[in-house]
Amino acid sequence: MSKTYKLTCIAVLSALSVIANFCTIPLPGNNAVSFTLAVCFFTGIYFGILPAMAVGYIGDLVAHLIHPLGEYNWFMALSITLYGVICALVYKAKAPKSIKLVVSAVICYIVCLCGLNSFGLWLQYVVALHPSPWGVWQLIAGDHGVIKKTFWVYMLARAPMSAVNLAVNTVIVGILQESSSITKLVTRLKREKSQKTATASSDEEKQ
Repeated sequence: MSKTYKLTCIAVLSALSVIANFCTIPLPGNNAVSFTLAVCFFTGIYFGILPAMAVGYIGDLVAHLIHPLGEYNWFMALSITLYGVICALVYKAKAPKSIKLVVSAVICYIVCLCGLNSFGLWLQYVVALHPSPWGVWQLIAGDHGVIKKTFWVYMLARAPMSAVNLAVNTVIVGILQESSSITKLVTRLKREKSQKTATASSDEEKQ
């Protein structure tokens, strides 16, 4: 895969990530169905770790800059950056695609949705601190008011809706990775990459 083509794909996926952020469906209790997960999963699976990080973070940051919904939540940003990274790492294993997708989804659910997302929202809306490292420092230092709801209670309350969000995105990615069009595209990209590597090796031998 040429660098130009790969950068073009990353740019398109980043744009899709921004659009997906705007298409988020709000749910009760600071929950939502965000199709950004599917974009990040797809990028991690087919393009690798660094592109997945770029697509996740750029999509979140640009959407926030265009239409901010309060303070920028560092933990939500970290979470969305990790979605694709987790998929990219899991998909390196030799296992059926369906198994790898489920494993990726479970890890993302625990680490990102229940962990980072819930913590960032809890810090912002329940504790009323800035959702950033500075807010964590204030929390540790005790520079806050009375906490009406613990993180664990808040996280467990969000867990069912977070599972719905993840399930929707996992189904979308599952359909895409079983698509014959996607399979042909990935096969073509891998073939082009192999040909380019072989050509480069041949040129080196001639020199």
